[in-house]
Amino acid sequence: MAVCSAAVIVEKACKYYGRPNKADFKPVLKEMDMVVDRGIIYGLLGPSGCGKTTLLSCIVGRRKLDSGNIWVLGGRPGEKGSGVPGPRVGYMPQDIALVGEFTVRDAIYYFGRIYGMKMEKMVERFEFLSNLLDLPSGNRLIKTLSGGQQRRVSLAAALVHEPELLILDEPTVGLDPVLRERIWDFLAEQARGGATVIITTHYIDETKQAHKIGLLRDGQLLAEDSPEDLLRKFDCDTLEEAFLKLAMRQHEMPRRRSTLTSSPDVIPDSNMCNGVGVDSRYHSRDDFPTITSSTDVLTKKEKRPKDTKRLAKSRYKAVFIKSIQQFSRHPGGLIFSILFPIIQVVAFFSAVGHDPRDLHIGVVNEEAAFSPYGLSICNNHSLQTVSVREDETCDLYMLSCWFLEEMEGKQLYQTQFNTSEEAQQAVATGKLYGALHFSRNFSAALGKRFTDGEVDDDVVEDSSVSVWLDMTNHQISNFMKTQLHKAYESFTRRAMKACGRPDNLVQIPVHFGKPVYGYSEPQVVSFMAPGILITIIFFLSAVVTSTLMITDRLEGVWERSAVAGVLPREMLNVHITLQSTIIFLQTLEMMALAFLGYGIPSVGSKFVCGLLLFLQGICGMCYGFLLSVYCSSHTMSFFVATGSFYPMILLCGILWPLEGMSNTLRIIALTLPFTIPSKSLRDIMEKGATIMEPSVIYGFLTTIAWIVITLALIYLRLRYKKT
Repeated sequence: MAVCSAAVIVEKACKYYGRPNKADFKPVLKEMDMVVDRGIIYGLLGPSGCGKTTLLSCIVGRRKLDSGNIWVLGGRPGEKGSGVPGPRVGYMPQDIALVGEFTVRDAIYYFGRIYGMKMEKMVERFEFLSNLLDLPSGNRLIKTLSGGQQRRVSLAAALVHEPELLILDEPTVGLDPVLRERIWDFLAEQARGGATVIITTHYIDETKQAHKIGLLRDGQLLAEDSPEDLLRKFDCDTLEEAFLKLAMRQHEMPRRRSTLTSSPDVIPDSNMCNGVGVDSRYHSRDDFPTITSSTDVLTKKEKRPKDTKRLAKSRYKAVFIKSIQQFSRHPGGLIFSILFPIIQVVAFFSAVGHDPRDLHIGVVNEEAAFSPYGLSICNNHSLQTVSVREDETCDLYMLSCWFLEEMEGKQLYQTQFNTSEEAQQAVATGKLYGALHFSRNFSAALGKRFTDGEVDDDVVEDSSVSVWLDMTNHQISNFMKTQLHKAYESFTRRAMKACGRPDNLVQIPVHFGKPVYGYSEPQVVSFMAPGILITIIFFLSAVVTSTLMITDRLEGVWERSAVAGVLPREMLNVHITLQSTIIFLQTLEMMALAFLGYGIPSVGSKFVCGLLLFLQGICGMCYGFLLSVYCSSHTMSFFVATGSFYPMILLCGILWPLEGMSNTLRIIALTLPFTIPSKSLRDIMEKGATIMEPSVIYGFLTTIAWIVITLALIYLRLRYKKT
């Protein structure tokens, strides 16, 4: 056999899935030999699960054999310069493996660009293939086509660059007989022109047009010959009958093993695959044609493809255009990536950190109730509540009205009750958030308490305001406590001024100076904002990345692009570039909303804030890569993302300080991706910390460490994942 006559040679190929001696161990190819000459149509027949697709994936270099050898077009698949995977092969997988957001024209042009075709040539081939395969309109989206139409587009994508070797996995499924016949005529014409075609099909009779047929069953090639020779050898009228006879003989072989092993006319077909035992079957040389596949037929490699740099540039262009089209034509992805950060930031700053409003509190004012004017006395603005006697002592009257005035200024709205029991019952039924009570002698007792100093318990009780709160709502009850304390402080200062006394006499003997950092009245939103911004950009990047990567993998786009010659690093580089651009835009829009739209104070460098947020987005993107590598489906990816989101946000110190956690839990929290970076961003915004200060450096180092760790885990998974 001459070198030029062999397009594909498979020698003693073994491939199995699972681990030896385990329940999941499954041999797929068993010491298989196959030879495909150049310039022929080779029909590979066999039932589902017999190993056809696995064999084809090994031929195109996407899977590796556990033992044995494969040569394709003069070289080993995957070797540098072999062109396989690459432009020398046209591959149509069993699945559609096209981007749903592509138009028909985009799908053809995508693979044309990968193969380095010029635009004029792509246009010419598109018109030719449209007529040949009766393709739908070039502007229709792939996801809107029927199954048969999608398969035709998939076939056109494999034919666009006129490859030397054409591998078609079930290309005619779902096509009408007329179109099927037209495709076979075209393939025959390609073979006459020197191209080699390997085609798998369930339509056995249509392979009569093939030059050579291989019958595959249970990972073994039962026969390999021309259709005419097979029919003549087995004395059959149809290939189905020949295949049935071969299958029955293969099935009977184990029962004949004891008699066959002593015969010199018997050859062992397969007994060991890479040292792993599989079912041994012995076949008579008279039963099956001998398959010759010597490495002697391949003494040299074909020339390496030219213009390597030009092809690489063309592949980058193809993948970049594909990613842009895939992203821009997916409304959900656009909304999620561009509008969702805005929605999240607006929702946070609009809903969190504002003082509660419309808080109703019950009031039992016995002092006013027992006055001549009743409860309406507090509405008398000319009422004199404080008067100074000649001895410079104060005469206090209806001070409860002043206290209630101060409460109104603190957004506490009053509902009057006659008794404390009624007010407390209203609180118990959820109508009010709290209730307070003024005694009948409130003003007199308070005045006596101010002037005498030492008073009995009755005076202390009468001069006190009794308060009952609904403490089930922590935020509201704390807010009401604070507001009541402020109202009391304002009320007592007002009373002291009216009496001509210094108002600081009623101040608690603790003086708070000017804050070292921050403001005298700290806002919850300023504390939470750094962590929220980091959380949003981290998980948005993670979800978008994992979704896009898993979608490409499940649709077969990644696999088919790899067969066409696109390298994994090229796909990743394009995705990283595109996703980094999106993260940059998300960082800008979130910072603009936070600092300009809502006026969040920041005394530090906006550039350093943006840089830390951007790196957190990159970290989230790497986490998304990690999810896409370890998760087999969108559902699993979402489960893991959601399951990791809540522990991270609960432990990162956004909702509750780390100082409130146990030492063990605090150590765990500090290892999370945005616990330390959140504090770093807060220090930049509120303390004006620079990038050279340790608290900020630790945030950057934590982010970079997470990026490195996730990339390492991705590499290990891809490096040791069995293909």
